[in-house]
Amino acid sequence: MDETERPERRKDKRGTFIKEVEVIGLGIHRCSDIGTGGLYLETVQLFPVGTQLALRFKLYDGDAQPIEVRTRVIYVHEGVGIGLGFIDLNSDDRARIVKFIEQG
Repeated sequence: MDETERPERRKDKRGTFIKEVEVIGLGIHRCSDIGTGGLYLETVQLFPVGTQLALRFKLYDGDAQPIEVRTRVIYVHEGVGIGLGFIDLNSDDRARIVKFIEQG
């Protein structure tokens, strides 16, 4: 099976999200996409699968309230980035992410 035949494993719709995300206690990293299940963080730092990270970010520059959420490393592209799954995303923040994705 080549790369184009690989089935999509994600359960949630995703959207482009080119923003800075604070990994609390570890600094700022760039995000490239987001969904209701998680996001992709561009980083050369090595985080093993299963590592939990706390994040803080705004969907829009003018947001008064940032989203703060605990995540778990789901997969690693060494030297490129990591896929993070949300652990405790509350329903209000989930709704904000859905709206962000739908607005494209």
